[in-house]
Amino acid sequence: MKKKLLIAIPLILIGISVWIFYNKTDNTKGVQPGFREGSNTISYGLLDDDGKVMNNGSTLEPINNKLEYTLSLSNFIEVEREYAVMVLRNFEQTPFTVEGKPYSVYTFKAKPNKSIEFDLSVATNDRTKEIDYLIFKKPNYLIDKLDISKMDTLQEVLPMRFMVKSKGEEPKAATDLIPDDMVKEGPNDTIFVSKQKEELIILPAAKSGERVFLSVGNIGEKEENYHIIALNEWQQVSLGKDQLVGHVAVNPGERKVFEYKLPQVRHDSNFQVIALPKPYEVSESDYESTDVSGSIRTVIKP
Repeated sequence: MKKKLLIAIPLILIGISVWIFYNKTDNTKGVQPGFREGSNTISYGLLDDDGKVMNNGSTLEPINNKLEYTLSLSNFIEVEREYAVMVLRNFEQTPFTVEGKPYSVYTFKAKPNKSIEFDLSVATNDRTKEIDYLIFKKPNYLIDKLDISKMDTLQEVLPMRFMVKSKGEEPKAATDLIPDDMVKEGPNDTIFVSKQKEELIILPAAKSGERVFLSVGNIGEKEENYHIIALNEWQQVSLGKDQLVGHVAVNPGERKVFEYKLPQVRHDSNFQVIALPKPYEVSESDYESTDVSGSIRTVIKP
């Protein structure tokens, strides 16, 4: 049997590991060695028609302007969990079909220690250069009071990012977001929503239409480029002035701060901001380029 490589992201607070199927040789469908019922792991990936797992960060080739794969998720934990999946085409939310039915977000439940698979199809065009599949845990769970353990668990987004083979023109570049302030000292984080720009204090809940601050930071040692999107109830919403995707470049040690007006809602809603590093530079050999960062969720109240 050929050796398989898996990338692991441990969740220390709850003792659950998340695994992306990631393989440098011939990866085939099936339960991965050691990751079975009771292993306290979540594993997920895209399978082609032959059951081969597509390497995270690889290049997908559309057939008749469609990407058609099977999404597989193994919920090898002791509880049933709800998940939601959405698809970004060039960083904008795009409709897709699951088992032939159209969705903008597809929500499903995975039973304890069971795997679930479904066929997912996404339309492409000549300008499609990157496709991102984002999976969210417990999308309908609302935490409007401070609970670090639960917030940490739900903050994590499970990504699968791919380049797309295309002969068309380069996609339109995202417009730079203009910061209202830049901080070079004090706390820093990749993406954060707070009430004050000076301090990164978790904001469990906020009022509909309230003004908050989005921070995009760089705790690394080299410049980082991000595409930023905002989600309300897992639907992409404007960052301001009808801009759905924003580009932010951040130098090491910097934190750029943007004032933001939360969306209007009619009922309690989950809000999260997502930072995707290295846009259009996804590579199998560069783990960072296949990752995403999510802010701690904020519950928007009417």
